[in-house]
Parts: sequence; C-alpha cells; structure tokens
Amino acid sequence: MNFEWFFSKKTIWKNCRKSKILRTIVLVTQNIICFGIIVSIITFSIGFGFKKIIKKKLLNIQGQITITNLKIDNSIIRNKSLKKDLFLFKFIRCINPFYEKDVIICDNKSQNVEKFIFKGISKDYNPIFFQNFLVIGYLEKVKKKLFSDYGILLSKKVSISLGLNIGSSIIVNFFFYKNGNPFFISKKFYVCGLYDTSIPEFDDVYIIGNIKHIQYFHNNNNVNNNRNKDFLEGVEIFVSDISFDKIISIKKKIDQKYSDNFLVKTIYDQSYEKIIEWIKIFDINIFVINMIVIITVFFNVIVFFLILIIERIKTIGILKTLGARNKVIHKIFLYYIIQILVPPLIIGNSIGIIFLFLQNKFRFLSLNKIQYYVDFVPVYLNINYILFINLSIFLICFSTVFFSSWFIINKIPPINSIEFE
Repeated sequence: MNFEWFFSKKTIWKNCRKSKILRTIVLVTQNIICFGIIVSIITFSIGFGFKKIIKKKLLNIQGQITITNLKIDNSIIRNKSLKKDLFLFKFIRCINPFYEKDVIICDNKSQNVEKFIFKGISKDYNPIFFQNFLVIGYLEKVKKKLFSDYGILLSKKVSISLGLNIGSSIIVNFFFYKNGNPFFISKKFYVCGLYDTSIPEFDDVYIIGNIKHIQYFHNNNNVNNNRNKDFLEGVEIFVSDISFDKIISIKKKIDQKYSDNFLVKTIYDQSYEKIIEWIKIFDINIFVINMIVIITVFFNVIVFFLILIIERIKTIGILKTLGARNKVIHKIFLYYIIQILVPPLIIGNSIGIIFLFLQNKFRFLSLNKIQYYVDFVPVYLNINYILFINLSIFLICFSTVFFSSWFIINKIPPINSIEFE
C-alpha cells in the first residue's frame, strides 16, 4: 500500500477524535463544501432551466424575424430571390405567411368593447406552436376547424375575461380603411380551442384564425383597390437560435438588398426585448452565486489547512528527522484534503440531484406565472455542468493545499517543529 495514503488515512481521523478544534474545523469545511456543491448545482440547474423554457417559448410563439410589405402591390411569396436568400441561412427552421388586422370584440359579461389583433395564419404554420401551447381542444380537430371552418383560437386568459369557452360564438369586427375612411366588417366565429403561452405580450393581444378570412374581406371589399387574392401582410421566419448576431445578420442582408420593398423587424425590435434581457440576467446570477461559493470554499480550505499544519507540525518534524523528504510530506497533506473532500462531494451531489429530480417530477415549487412566464420552478439536469462544478470545487481545494503546503512545509525546520508546543 502507498505509504503516504496509509499514513494520512490512519492519522487524520484519529487526530480529529482527539482534537476538538481540528474536528470542528473539519466538520465546518465539509459542511461548507457540501453546501457549496448543493447551491452550485441548484443554481446552474434552475438558471439554465429558466433560460431553456423561456427560449423555447420565444422560438415558437411567433417568428423571430418578420418581413412585411411596404408596397400594396408587392408580394413576398412571389419574390423568389428573397426566398432563395433566406434559405441560405441554415439555422432557419421555417417561413410562414401571416396577415394581422386590428379587431374589436364586445365582452359578453360587461358589454365593454375590447381591442385585439386577429392573426391570420396558414395550414403549414409552425406546428410546434400548436403542440406546445394548445391547452384545451384536440390538436387535429382544432386545426381542421381552424382552417376549414370559422373556428378561432383564443388565449385561456382572454377566454376567461370574455366569458367564452370551447364552442362559444363570438362576433369579431375587423377594422379596415378604404379611400382613407375607416369601416368595420363583422363576422361570426366560434371558439375551437384555447392556447396558453404564459407570455402576456402575446396572450393578451392575439386571436388566431385562418388567413383566408382576412384575404376574403380584403378582396371582396376592394380595400386599397387591391384585388390580389393571395395578398399577405408578410412572412414570419422561425429560427433555431435567438442569438443576437445570427438574427441581426439576416436583417442586415435583407435590408441591404430589399429595403425599398420590405420592412424587416426582429424579436429584439418588438415587445419581447425585455424578456430577452431578463434571460440574460440568469447568466449574471449564476456567475455571482458561484463566485461567492468559490470564494467561501477557498478561504475555508485555507483556514482548514493552516490549522491542520499547526496540529501536525510535530509530525512533520518527526517525519523529516526520520529522513522523509518534503515531497513525501507534501503528498500526505494532499491525501488529507482528498479524504476530507470526498464525503461532502458525494453527499452534496446526492442531495442536489435528488432535490432537482423531485422538483422536475412533482413541481412542488411554484411561481407566479405573470411575473416569471411559467407557473413552476423549471430545472435542467445536465451531467456536463454537474461534472464541471465538481471538478471546479476539487481543483480549488486541491490547488489551494498544493501550493500552500509546498511553500509552508519546505520552510519548517525539523528541530523547531519537534520542539513546537
């Protein structure tokens, strides 16, 4: 058996039982390391959990880039050059047409008039939206009624405020301009499904329906003297990453070539900018909390090591007198820290992972959906960041003892250390 390992194993726990001071400092050090592991794992997991779930919402609620017509007689769909340029970007998932119109609805409860935006979409509109956010109504039936009948989707929040449910009829008043004069076109719809994104900027505003309704009203009433039955307001571009650089690169390329025909807006220009900034705060929180953990562990290990040196100074002198080299004594102290470090690492990881597993399964920690865009604390368990945390804590403790012991042990004369009391 390795002498250094055997000696450290036999002496560290024996000395802890004899010395109250050493026992106390060992327990404090182990508890701080254990607590640091738990806090770091939970911080990383919840921080990345929030980022992942909010990004997932922002990637599927509506297109991260919108291109709208600046000219009435222009057509995005027929512009083959534009479509070819867009698909050069590999991270574009899909491109879907849309048409938005201001509408007014009369509240069945209070008879108050409320303003919304009727968002007309096509059959091939981003399917993940329906899969993720449809909360009431069967997916296939909802899509069939939405695109073959006069069905519409309301947010769960709006349906409650208007006193409506699945199957309820509703009069939607579309707001148009003709020759500079405003007028309304009223049409009866019924609610075929309810959605819930938990993003107030979307849920409070949008009613979703078939794009052909708006195109029909547009053409049959000769709005703006335009008889193009396929006329669209624009297209939404769904991407696989909401990183600022990638999205802005598309915007710049389109602006350089098509600025006279199309208006390009990104998710950073619209009402979701605050949410994106809120996501970035999690990176700061993760960094700050883990820096506090690292600093706490570092200073505690330093204190532990100094007390250990004082407690073991006679042993150092005896070993040196017997001919032990500084390298051997150095290894003994490194093995001390390994034996002190391993138990809190195992306990801390176990507690942290079990807590996150239970939260992920039972969601016993809830949140205010209005403030946090989600009604539970999301967690994201990833083996990579757990290994990173453990490796970081281990390296901090190991390097602290390594350099400290190498400097101090070499400076201790054998005779003075034996006489030390």
